[in-house]
Order: sequence, then structure tokens, then C-alpha cells
Amino acid sequence: MIIGITGGEGFIGSHFSKKLSNPIIFKGDLHDLECVKEFVTHCDRIYHFAGLNREKEGVIFKNNLLATGNIILASKLISNDPEIIFSSTTQVEWNPDSEYGLTKSLEEEIIKKAKHWCIFRIPNVYGPGGRPFYNSVVATFTYQISKNEELTVNNPDAKGEFIYIDDLTDALLEPRFNKYIHPKGEVLTIDQIRDYLTVDLGKHENLKRCLDYYLRK
Repeated sequence: MIIGITGGEGFIGSHFSKKLSNPIIFKGDLHDLECVKEFVTHCDRIYHFAGLNREKEGVIFKNNLLATGNIILASKLISNDPEIIFSSTTQVEWNPDSEYGLTKSLEEEIIKKAKHWCIFRIPNVYGPGGRPFYNSVVATFTYQISKNEELTVNNPDAKGEFIYIDDLTDALLEPRFNKYIHPKGEVLTIDQIRDYLTVDLGKHENLKRCLDYYLRK
């Protein structure tokens, strides 16, 4: 089976691609239909990770919907039916009116136009190489600690579901088609994350791995 990946240079995509043997990494423009058609032609299965999740108002919507739409349109135009695995978010459930949650919800409907689709609704992902000050409080905290900067915690009791990148990539290897999958993470408060990275360092192995990554850098 020939597997293609969009967003192969992003956080999830770069970790996931290491688990595969010679995947095709899409490096063109997902807004260019001809470019997407060429990519889809060679794929039996596509993992669609590409997409913005934090940008100025309106950009996420415009960028992501066109990219996802082109993947499905391309498969229809060339009469190829690759399996499509899509990385969605739990925000479609708990934050559906945000631009990101709304966009992902609409992308899910587009993905379901494929003959064989699988949608992963993913909680907060963390792990070595996460991007600080973007969408991961773990990456932000570990980066700040490595720079001896003070951690700013605005809402210490806020809870979230967090999944370690290796647990997510393992789950992605086992899609179930024409179904939604919610890979389970661990519920933590912001205060707990801070403590595991400071006063309780070492008690949470995966969080320590994230800090070690930035300390090495």
C-alpha cells in the first residue's frame, strides 16, 4: 500500500511519517488542484494532517476548506478512491463556534464524501518538538523553563485532555473506516502540568521527555 501524507513537516505529520516505510510526503500547494491530482494519483491511502489552527480571522477557514476540498475533488476527478484519514479535533464538540472548531466540522463533512474515510477527533497533542506559544501549553511551559523564564498561569484550574504524540501516532496506524475515532488522552489541569514540570519533575515520564527535548536544544 502506498501511503501519502499532507502536513508531513508539521508536528503530528513529522512524528507519524517516521513510523512508515517510504511514505509520499506532499510538498506542493494544496490550493493547486492540478498539483493535488498528481499526488492523489499515486496514493492508496492519504493521511491529511495539513492545515492551519491559529491565524488571523478568516484565514483558517479559507485555507483549510480549500485544501481539504481539493483532496476530495481530485480523487473524484481522477476516479481514484484512496482511503482518507483526517486529523480533526475535539474542538468540534466543546468549542464548535470558534473558527477552528467550525472549520474542522465542515472539513469532516467534506472528508465523508470519500468512499473510505476515517476521522480522528484529537485532543490536545504534546511531545518533543511541539511548537511553543502556538497551540500547546506543554511546549510553551517546557520552552520557558529551558530558558529560565517565569511561567505565566492565568487559569490554573482549567482542565484539558492531553495525548502524547507516540500514543496518537500508534492510534493513527489503526484506522477504522467510515467511523469517527476519539483517541483517549489524559485529563490534566494547567496547574498539574506546571507541577509535573517543576516541583514534581520526573513523576510524569512523557512530560519530562518534553522538557528534556528543550533542555538538550
